[in-house]
Amino acid sequence: MTPKVTVYITSYNYANYIEEAIRSVLFQTYQDFELIIIDDGSTDNSRAIINKFCDHEKICIIFQ
Repeated sequence: MTPKVTVYITSYNYANYIEEAIRSVLFQTYQDFELIIIDDGSTDNSRAIINKFCDHEKICIIFQ
């Protein structure tokens, strides 16, 4: 079943903010969504933070 809402988070070197942004989406009361995170080649530790969520069923991660 396709979710009704798709949320995109784009990131480039936002390690200080990315986890808070992801958790903000995940903890919404409305739960019929998918979250697509697109990291555009970050050189900080954004990738490691994003990878903590790689097994979440509502999240798709794209590293460019």
